[in-house]
Amino acid sequence: MRLHHWLRRLAGRLAAVHSRSGTAGLSAHLSVRLVRRILVEVLPPSSDELIYARHDRGFALISTRSPGVRMYFQCDPKDSVDTWSDDRIWSELHARVDIADGWQITGGRIFQKNIVGMRSFVSTPMQSGKLFLAGDAAHIVPPTGAKGLNLAVSDVRVLNAALVDFYKEGGTEKLARYTETTLKRVWRAEHFPWWMTRMLHKLDDTSPFEQRLQIAELEHVTTSRAAATALVELRRQRGGRSELA
Repeated sequence: MRLHHWLRRLAGRLAAVHSRSGTAGLSAHLSVRLVRRILVEVLPPSSDELIYARHDRGFALISTRSPGVRMYFQCDPKDSVDTWSDDRIWSELHARVDIADGWQITGGRIFQKNIVGMRSFVSTPMQSGKLFLAGDAAHIVPPTGAKGLNLAVSDVRVLNAALVDFYKEGGTEKLARYTETTLKRVWRAEHFPWWMTRMLHKLDDTSPFEQRLQIAELEHVTTSRAAATALVELRRQRGGRSELA
């Protein structure tokens, strides 16, 4: 199967695709907020559950990651990781995540720390002629959603099914519908981190009125069974099965 005949780019930034292929007709939807987070990877894990926290000091996320745990917390966009000692990191995490009933995160050895910017990105369409985009070349989901790898694998499954159909049966419909099929899933996946970022982060461009709306929305999600169920459903949409796969 002459995959090189079709697959021009599976990973990397869309700018690289444009510069190397000269492809016209591809546009990008890019959302960038002045939100940066400090990422730390530690041992041992603090919880078996994923934890999202909203605090007046900013957002925090405790994400289980074998064999340790990956933690993010919102910081000043101008911060440098050099100003964050291990002690300062633990102090900030305890302030944002520990709760009144006595539960607190587990301290441990920090073996990696850096500052990462948050952005969302979607290319439309995800194909042009014989060029097909998949994974990070087509879309970027911030860590709040933890869906990037799932989406990339799902893209490849859809594209693989379309290529098999083309080479075995001579069919072109699945290839023609690649963007239509994949983007439905991509926009659903992009929605969850966008929503959670808007609800849980302390954003400099929000008014006091909007900040109170953030709290009201969070209280609704944590007290309404229907709202909580909707959150879980959104969280579980990690790419999903495709009708073409």
